[in-house]
Amino acid sequence: MKHIFVAAAVSLAMAAPARAQTQTDPHKDLRAKFETKLGEINKGFEGAFGAVFLDLTDNAIVQVNPNMVLATASTIKVPILIELFRREDAKPGFLKEQRPHALSGGFGSSGMARLIGKDSSLSLEDTAKLMINLSENNATNILIDEVGMESVNKLTAGMGLKTMRLQRKMQDRDSQAAGRENISSAADGAALMTRIARCDLPVTKESCARLRAIMEIPQPDHPGKDPIPDNVPIAFKWGGLEGVSNAWGIVNLPDRPYVFVIMTSFGSKNADTVRAASAAGFDYFSRLARSTAYGSRVAAEVMKRAREKQAP
Repeated sequence: MKHIFVAAAVSLAMAAPARAQTQTDPHKDLRAKFETKLGEINKGFEGAFGAVFLDLTDNAIVQVNPNMVLATASTIKVPILIELFRREDAKPGFLKEQRPHALSGGFGSSGMARLIGKDSSLSLEDTAKLMINLSENNATNILIDEVGMESVNKLTAGMGLKTMRLQRKMQDRDSQAAGRENISSAADGAALMTRIARCDLPVTKESCARLRAIMEIPQPDHPGKDPIPDNVPIAFKWGGLEGVSNAWGIVNLPDRPYVFVIMTSFGSKNADTVRAASAAGFDYFSRLARSTAYGSRVAAEVMKRAREKQAP
């Protein structure tokens, strides 16, 4: 009889780890395949590639070269937007103030400045919408004049973003050639986008919601955004220069929202690489959405109730 009890105890001891392994291995296998896919995209790209994908449900991160410092191109406009709303909190009504939309900085005549009369004005908030939605460079330079580069850099430093720096106006090629590039790592970009997603910013909750709403205004398709279906809301900023293509986003995928930051430099097929990485990320998170630990799917509202019950 003693031998029977010992055998049963051994059998139970072996069964428990096996059950735990069964519960976790499917997700681990799926994640490993996503990591492998990103590695293949990096290996197949002739330039420099950095990417971070952060799961807003469980905080898990999949990343490649997260600390590599690269040119931001127009993604640097995101912290400018945050600084504008910080000013709005300090001075309510600030964003309603009008400013001439005349050419700022003397760095080319592209964008809306070609179409708007020199005596015409826009509110600062509408100018911010042009900066984010159309990536309008003259609008950005007007706003840089308004808040100052050092204020933006003080903001990002205060948020613990060690590599993100605004060092020149848009289209300032001389500063660019002299090495004063606007820069960030993918890790810092992802940290910033995650704080927007969680409204963990040095602005009020109302301002956080307003600035995110600006980023969620439907934009033209860009690399990184175009793999995301139109019915999935995304707070998004694209950036591109010759040799550079970046995409920063918060994807409000039902039951599995996530943040992605993809940055590329020194390439000739940057846009294709950004698009491929974003598509791989959407495929991965779509498979996790509404899925149990074993991969079966249930309605989003049922999953939400289950997670709320499990929350501490």
